[in-house]
Amino acid sequence: MKRIAVAVPIRVRNTSVILLLAMVAAVLAVVNIGIGAVPMSIADIWHAFTGQGDPDLSHIIIHYRMPRILLALLVGSALAVSGLIAQTILLNPLAAPDTLGISSGAAIGAVLLMVSLQPEWQSYGLSSIAAFAGGSLGAMLVYALAYRNGLNPVRLGLVGVAVSACGSTLVQLLVIHSSMNTNTVLLWLNGSLWGQTWAQVSQLGPIVLLLIPVAWVLGTHLDILHLGDISSKGLGMRVELVRFFYLFLAVLLTSSSIAVVGMIGFVGLGSPHMARRMVRGGHRIYIPVAALVGSIMLLLADTLGRSVAPPIEFPAGLITALIGAPYFLYLLRREFRRQR
Repeated sequence: MKRIAVAVPIRVRNTSVILLLAMVAAVLAVVNIGIGAVPMSIADIWHAFTGQGDPDLSHIIIHYRMPRILLALLVGSALAVSGLIAQTILLNPLAAPDTLGISSGAAIGAVLLMVSLQPEWQSYGLSSIAAFAGGSLGAMLVYALAYRNGLNPVRLGLVGVAVSACGSTLVQLLVIHSSMNTNTVLLWLNGSLWGQTWAQVSQLGPIVLLLIPVAWVLGTHLDILHLGDISSKGLGMRVELVRFFYLFLAVLLTSSSIAVVGMIGFVGLGSPHMARRMVRGGHRIYIPVAALVGSIMLLLADTLGRSVAPPIEFPAGLITALIGAPYFLYLLRREFRRQR
């Protein structure tokens, strides 16, 4: 009886958190639609979806603002779940796509493809493959440089930041020495949802909507990995195989997102920490909550970037970096104190 009395409030709390986050995401989506160079009222938005509004305003809402909102939800979810997976399989609170070299490696792969091929030969499929290859190499490089009789969280974080900085510098050199549209590429490198259409949604949507449910269904494996290698092996798990599979999911989610909207920093680092503070339970509850938190973070960053000085838009990745960098320093300091 005591066990049931404890479990019910936790279940109710978790459900309430998910519903609240979903409501926040919905409100932010409506606000995001309404702001910009052409302000929209609630009535304009309603009429656009009912087919009764001004054709020009309805076109802007349906074909420009809705795709960027859906991409914010998809990319935020993908990066958040990637960060959650990375922190769990490496048992490292500082692990994330951008601190493991995945983001910078994926950016190098995508930019190398852009500067190597003619525009008419490029496609999202090739960009995703190039980004996936670069992200995988970046993660392996960070892992190899940081491994010294095990993975120290602070060392992994510092090596990841150093590799990411070198990767960003290399990308900038590639851009400078290429004949590409520099403004467009720099906007992409800062992570922007500007100019995205339904084509990008249809390209990224199936990947995210397939891989996140896969991670959720197999969430109990993450619970076991979180116990440590010795306990996991004692329970009969093939630890290295399972870890490789989840790392593959994390790299694929991150690289697919970067291939569409560019580099978005710190969403994958902060979202899992916030999710664990909000709910209790295993990864079957952490995954959906982290996905919602990541979606809200990116949607909020895009909303702030568009509302500060319209019609000028600040890239969403720039906003998340400004917010996330101090948080990363806080986590780094906390881990350093734990090890003293």
